[in-house]
Amino acid sequence: MYRSILLTISVLVCVSCSGTEKKEMKASEIVSLIKKGKTVQIVDKIIWDDLDFTKAGEPYIVNAGLLQCETNVNIFFGNCIFMGKVTSNGKLKSLPVQTRFNKNLVFSGCDFRGEVDFSGAVVFGQVNFGKSVFREKADFNNLMAWAKDAYFSEMSAEKNFSIEYALFSGNLYFLDARFNDHASFQETSVKGKLSLNNAAFKAKASLDMMEVCGGAFFNYATFEKIADFSFSRFLHTTDFINTDFKEKGNFEKTFFLNTVRFTGTNVTNNLMLTDTFFGNKMIE
Repeated sequence: MYRSILLTISVLVCVSCSGTEKKEMKASEIVSLIKKGKTVQIVDKIIWDDLDFTKAGEPYIVNAGLLQCETNVNIFFGNCIFMGKVTSNGKLKSLPVQTRFNKNLVFSGCDFRGEVDFSGAVVFGQVNFGKSVFREKADFNNLMAWAKDAYFSEMSAEKNFSIEYALFSGNLYFLDARFNDHASFQETSVKGKLSLNNAAFKAKASLDMMEVCGGAFFNYATFEKIADFSFSRFLHTTDFINTDFKEKGNFEKTFFLNTVRFTGTNVTNNLMLTDTFFGNKMIE
């Protein structure tokens, strides 16, 4: 009986170790796949070290002060855990270097334990970070996304989340997104629709100086702290239906070219509408 128990434990340990080995993957293996021109399709893996996409291509000069690396394969990660930093930018011989993704960039349901930095990245395929968790700081500043749609729906950010000065040529979706710390969309431009329906902001939300050309939707969103929309430009229908402003909504010098709806909106403190421009009408 004793030997049987020992044998069972040994088998379980071996299976456990085998499973762990199968799930682990080095960042260098991913870089190698991209360099070889092979599609990256990785599911249920743990990547322990830092993943730097600037190492996946040969840098070339964009201008006197910038280098760029290209990836020419579809990149897909599903339900992966990244223990280290994930980045698409850095420095080479004192010059900044950024990554250009010529095809899809997808991280679906991934768990980022380290910092994430895709600042300055250029993506010609779909951008999708849906259902992912960012446990440290996440930066997407100056990101340029040229596809029809970009998805961050059902994502959650435990620390600062920044997507400032970014450009989206299509639609941008943050449906059911959760932000536990400061979230900043400052000076981001969306040429299509922007949807933050049912998003939850636990800390300050900086949505100032944005420009949204398509419809903008903040229905059922919750802002626990200040929601700053000052100096932003909304060129199509904008909805704040059943939106909850628990502290203050700042719309100072915000430009609404089309209809704005605040039906069912809950304002605990106040909405600041100083010099707000309404090109059509506001529906309360």
